[in-house]
Amino acid sequence: MSDIIITKSSKVPRALSAALEALDSLDADFCDARAQWGNPPDRFQEAGFPALVRIILGQQISRAVAQTLWSRLAEQQWQSAQALARLEYADLQAQGLSRRKSEYIIDLARAEAEGRLDLNQLATQPADIFTKTLIAYRGIGGWTISNYRLFCLADLDAWPGNDLALMEAVKRLKNLPGRPSHAEMDNFALLWQPYRGAAALMLWHLYACLVRDSRPMG
Repeated sequence: MSDIIITKSSKVPRALSAALEALDSLDADFCDARAQWGNPPDRFQEAGFPALVRIILGQQISRAVAQTLWSRLAEQQWQSAQALARLEYADLQAQGLSRRKSEYIIDLARAEAEGRLDLNQLATQPADIFTKTLIAYRGIGGWTISNYRLFCLADLDAWPGNDLALMEAVKRLKNLPGRPSHAEMDNFALLWQPYRGAAALMLWHLYACLVRDSRPMG
């Protein structure tokens, strides 16, 4: 039997579909939003060092700009840890990356290439060990770790609650007068455990539909 469910708006992995249904029962606002806007698109990606680089590229910039930067690295065949570890910081700066992101990515690549970091092995560890180990590296914070766990490891309780798009989506979902703070986001998310990652995917979808006018067709 296929592990993909075909829905009106997207292909949703079974685990996510089940999480979204559970979320509907926890919060009626999600149930109403999903009835109107459908399921979030499948944004999962293969785990590994290149995926982590893409997430770091996306820190504090738009998805479009991050995609442009990633395309430039791909053109140079600089996606792997081994390729990136051989570079100097200036090589990435020449592709449009900031000095700090260049340092973050190359330093991480050198750690991976030299065996001090083994991202694939680390992914088999419990979430707290994964977080404690990875957050020790410069450029890795809670947002980056939560996004990696959600999109690459399918951790449907990972919660990047300090994401501005998520804040704007919660403002609209809950009819708030302003964007909630990070602490307020975490308080809202207490209700959504253990499906906070699924909530994040639905909130990004809601943001795309309501703010960026990326409504599903059909």
